[in-house]
Amino acid sequence: MFQYEPFTPGLDALRLLVILPRASPKDREIACELHNRTFGSKPEYEALSYTWGTKPATKTIKINGEPFLVRNNLYSALQHLQLKTPRTLWVDAICINQDDISERNWQVSLMAFVYTRAERVLAWLGPSPGRLQSGFFSDEHWRAISHNPYWTRLWIIQELVLAYEVVFYLGKCSFGWDKVQSTMNPEWEALEGRSDAIKQLRDERYTSTQRLENLVELLQKAQCTEKRDKIYGFLGLVYDGSDDAIIVDYKIGFAQLYAQVIHFHQTTSAPLDSQFPNDIDRAAKLVKFSELIQHLLGGAVAKEVHRKMDVNWPKTFYTARGFIAGEILRLGTTPAEVISSIKSDRAWKQTITEAYRRSPELQRVRNAYAVFSQTMLGWDKKHLKKIKNLDSSSSFGYQFDVGDEALEFDEDDIGTPEASEARLYVGTKAMLGVAPPNTRVGDLVCTFLGCNINLVLRKVSKSEDRFVLVGRAERYREENEDLAMETEEENTIAYDLSRLTLDEWETAAEDPSFQNPINLKIDLETLQKLTS
Repeated sequence: MFQYEPFTPGLDALRLLVILPRASPKDREIACELHNRTFGSKPEYEALSYTWGTKPATKTIKINGEPFLVRNNLYSALQHLQLKTPRTLWVDAICINQDDISERNWQVSLMAFVYTRAERVLAWLGPSPGRLQSGFFSDEHWRAISHNPYWTRLWIIQELVLAYEVVFYLGKCSFGWDKVQSTMNPEWEALEGRSDAIKQLRDERYTSTQRLENLVELLQKAQCTEKRDKIYGFLGLVYDGSDDAIIVDYKIGFAQLYAQVIHFHQTTSAPLDSQFPNDIDRAAKLVKFSELIQHLLGGAVAKEVHRKMDVNWPKTFYTARGFIAGEILRLGTTPAEVISSIKSDRAWKQTITEAYRRSPELQRVRNAYAVFSQTMLGWDKKHLKKIKNLDSSSSFGYQFDVGDEALEFDEDDIGTPEASEARLYVGTKAMLGVAPPNTRVGDLVCTFLGCNINLVLRKVSKSEDRFVLVGRAERYREENEDLAMETEEENTIAYDLSRLTLDEWETAAEDPSFQNPINLKIDLETLQKLTS
């Protein structure tokens, strides 16, 4: 039975697979040797980039004379890459002991270095569908290349971006980036954008493009089996922050990983091209980033929190910044009621008319509700659950100065919920949507940069500058609103109210955006609940 040789503690090292030549032309066996090598010994090798596949390992190769099972695609790659002389490769499925989680954590953290140090990266695209005619790829060849699941795999991004040289293999045929980039074949058009994105990342190393927040958003559709790899798979490309800010560890829970990633985002500097000061940039982007990370982890954070599994978050507070979109003027019935009852729908339309009877915005709000009604038809129970109370007694909103004042409120500031379900609302500035059960008339709706998360806030009666975080709301946005709203949000968020001089206060007070900025002192538990 094959057994891995342990690594020498304290030395950065890797294992290298040597594919031996066939003993004879008729010999079909793939015989290999596996050796431990330190990086200090300056090993020469090529690194294999390929798709693992989902089917179990059923093909047998020999390593150090012992049988070793591999999956079909890797077996095919080794067959085609075998030469008449020994060939040294790094292959993750073989060179890392996948059954040893501690070793796997360590080796995955070194993968960026592994691919950077390789003489070249061999990108395996599968067997060739047929022979080349005069050295040219046919439509069938390009179809085999472009439809290969290789291009959907998350890990190949890091592998190709970090490579000193990339050589693609389709069967025995090899070619470089130039052939991929220059083809005009229509079969390649479907994948051209993804190929261009990887090439762009290669050309833009060490720029703001390769910040973690940009990578996870740009490449969020890339696929992987292990959800944690939605984060770990990009760490080798990330240049912002220290190397040990996020530790690769497949044993930790998703809630703990979420906490690490949020802390990383909040403690790294803003990009040099940001239009905001450093702390304002981090605060303005926090809510959007938190929502994205939870989406990437496939809801696993919320599931752990719900089950109270291994969730031991420190009581750390972060600052988020948004702006007040409007004040709630009327509250109505539930989405289910207006969808199922003509009477309820008519009653709500009448409520809208009463709220805007003397306003030139009445037609605009009526049109908005007509579109929003269609949107609500597409909501399922999962979507409605996002519109919820936050029940936070420690997080709070403020406009001017966080100070030392804790959140103190009367029972009347929270009170008994007026409803048990989320309800429709209409507000100032032609605002309408669905609010959480605890919402009252007079509450404010806050929105955030770059996302469609909305928060209901309530002014605390005992304080000049404290707001209770009531819950998450849904707010209708017009199709042409996003660009204009984003500009308004950016103008609003840019005000750093705690640092304005007297002259700056007087100037800023003339801007309509001045009254709108809102800050949140928010803990992880509340942030996670708001953005899940």
